[in-house]
Amino acid sequence: MTPGPAQPARQPAPVTRRITLWPRGLVGRVMFVLLVAVALVFVGSSAFYEEAETYTIDDAQLEQVGERLVIDARVLAATPTSQRMVLAAMLSTGDLTVDWRTPAQMGVMKVQPASLRKLHDRMAGTLSALQGDALNLSGTIAETTDVRGTLRLPDGSYMGFLAPDILQPHHMRRGIVSAAILAGAVLLAAGMLVRALSMPLRALADVADTVGSGRWVPLADKGPREVRYLAQAINKMQDRINRLIADRTEALAAVSHDLRTPLARLRLRAGFLDDPDAQKEIEADVSEMEAMIAGVLAYLSGEKDPEPARSVNLASILATRVDDEADQGRDVTYDGPDQVQAVVRPLAMKRVVGNLIDNALNYGGNAHVSLKVSDQTLCIRVEDNGPGLPEAEISRVTTPFYRVESSRSRSTGGLGLGLAIVSREVARDGGAFNLFNRPEGGLCAEIVLPRRAVIRQAG
Repeated sequence: MTPGPAQPARQPAPVTRRITLWPRGLVGRVMFVLLVAVALVFVGSSAFYEEAETYTIDDAQLEQVGERLVIDARVLAATPTSQRMVLAAMLSTGDLTVDWRTPAQMGVMKVQPASLRKLHDRMAGTLSALQGDALNLSGTIAETTDVRGTLRLPDGSYMGFLAPDILQPHHMRRGIVSAAILAGAVLLAAGMLVRALSMPLRALADVADTVGSGRWVPLADKGPREVRYLAQAINKMQDRINRLIADRTEALAAVSHDLRTPLARLRLRAGFLDDPDAQKEIEADVSEMEAMIAGVLAYLSGEKDPEPARSVNLASILATRVDDEADQGRDVTYDGPDQVQAVVRPLAMKRVVGNLIDNALNYGGNAHVSLKVSDQTLCIRVEDNGPGLPEAEISRVTTPFYRVESSRSRSTGGLGLGLAIVSREVARDGGAFNLFNRPEGGLCAEIVLPRRAVIRQAG
């Protein structure tokens, strides 16, 4: 890696979260649309009923009451005043009660409210005896179901009447309650249906996320027609990807196998050279070619790694690798617990740790490995005291086959695959790989694994 001035870690920009009422998921969006539609219908229907029909009135019954009022008024008008009270009681029935009143008994007449004008006109209809101010509904209370009022007789006296249960506002209330129950049932049924329809899409998203990772499970051919077509297309695409990866790996493995024979012959012939300098250069080139082949094969074989994750002592893996490097006289130290059980892929984790330690030793001259376990994460750090990296290169060095230009020398070697392998393997275990310059100088390579991977810590 290219030496560069040590710079403090760049602070991440604050994340702005946007709060929106529009749901993110398909089920939520469809349910939101259905809810708005049903609510609009519900509110509109309620407003219409409130405005157009303050009362739900049986027109036939109302017309019948008007006719009876006219007949009873004629009978009372033709009867002597001394007998009208008794006759009114005889004319009264359960659905219409009448009585007779003198002008003195009536006193000051109440003015009929404007809100009852429509009811007045509908009750009067074509009956001339009920037209105008002869019929007065001033005694009717809007909150009740009864119709009260008076009808002026030709001699100036009045016939009072009470028609119970003519107005039926509870019909409208029952209708609104029924509409609300129906709307809830429609929403429930729609939600279950949309959820059932969206399940194949969820399966598609989950499976598509594993494309090319070696954990592919073919999609079931079920669901709506469009979903089935999409599942078939994804299955075919994954088959093609698997064949391409397999063909590429097999071709490279065959080429590397065929190359080893002429490389071995070249190394053998170099041993017979009389020029020691030429012999040393040829052997170095052969070693470099063998390392290049091994590195490419390691990277490509990891794209379809069958190694399963299992519980291992991660602290032991780190300490063992550190001890091996220290035994060779290298400046490598370890700081952390003696035992941390974690569910990882052992061989992949050994390769990751080895790449990071080699990288620190080659470019920084030393490596300090640490392991920390918190409530949420498991953190592995490999730090060195080298020159670090320019900020512009940190995001690029994990790209396969990318190397900082000034590091292309035999003293460091490599193909630019070490950090790419680390980033890929850590992501497969559900973790994150971070690179940053240390404030005091040097580079820090950090692996953060989720806390769920940690089983037990001791020591």
